[in-house]
Amino acid sequence: MKKVRILSIDGGGIRGVIPAVIISYIEKKLIELSKNPNARIADYFDMIVGTSTGGILTCFYLTPNSNQNGPSAKYTAEQALEFYSKYGYSIFNKSKRRQWFGLRQLRNATQYSSKTLEKILLERFGDLKMHQLLQKTLITSYCMGASINGKNSRGKSAVFFNSFDNPTERDFYVRDVVRSTSAAPTYFSPAKIENLANGERMTNIDGGVFANNPSMCAYSEARSTKFKTQSSPKASGMLLLSIGTGGGQFSLPPVKTSKTWNILKWAKSIPEIMMDGSIDTVNHQMLNLFATLEKEHQLNYKRIDVAKEDRNYSADMADASPANIQKLKKAGEITLTKSFQATNDALGLDNFIQLLIDNNPSN
Repeated sequence: MKKVRILSIDGGGIRGVIPAVIISYIEKKLIELSKNPNARIADYFDMIVGTSTGGILTCFYLTPNSNQNGPSAKYTAEQALEFYSKYGYSIFNKSKRRQWFGLRQLRNATQYSSKTLEKILLERFGDLKMHQLLQKTLITSYCMGASINGKNSRGKSAVFFNSFDNPTERDFYVRDVVRSTSAAPTYFSPAKIENLANGERMTNIDGGVFANNPSMCAYSEARSTKFKTQSSPKASGMLLLSIGTGGGQFSLPPVKTSKTWNILKWAKSIPEIMMDGSIDTVNHQMLNLFATLEKEHQLNYKRIDVAKEDRNYSADMADASPANIQKLKKAGEITLTKSFQATNDALGLDNFIQLLIDNNPSN
């Protein structure tokens, strides 16, 4: 029986360059091994799951191509990588508000205007809807409240946007979902979006507040999902590739003085602490989960992330300066090289890519 192939991509702002470098290599390798110049990431994963910047990449990989005689996906993985180089500076650096944590923060604590991001998302995704994406998709967000016709329809809760809901009951513009999953607290203002099926209005923030590494969400969702080759697959029936964005080196005020931090210091630190805290925890849980399987299935899970000694880029996940983007690309390339090495816990990346091909339902 063919295994269900799942890709999970972490959140991390402009550090999305790192998984974009790795996934660009994967797509080029798929083209080489399959001898199909039109091969795309969407053709070799049955589900893609993303948080924040990982959600942006997910939607690039799964945007359908209007030319039916060409590749299945509109964008190549290389074009997704180029997105960060082309637009990152405008989204972050040029959109930065003045007087962060000055007098302005008393009425608006967001560091960046969302107008440029929203304009670019409209240009790239237009009116594409979630149900039109090429494969099963899960993108995380957190809803702070919602209403239908002015009446509360839900309380505060985690939200999982997916492409396989019944579109007559629940559907969203892709651009709105991406805006929601990337609305990191204190970075961008919450996203106000609408369910196209029933008019429900939602106010959402970044899914990284609870699932910056969404691989456990991917596993859980797959367990209750019907795929072409399997229905509700167990871990032994999955191939799960999880790619990180090399977080963890953000700066904090002097920890020794933490008992006397004021509200501004806590406000600036809490989002990054929350988003970073789950990354290694989830990876540990996933390794333990797959370790319980029979030996032949224990290597079905592979995690790729930047080693701590290779994190030589800015700690600011909004630093999209040309110099920092080059450092992020370099970190991605170093991480890619190390991913070829097999370990006790994982196959080398090229071997994992071959499994993606071997488990293609059309083979």
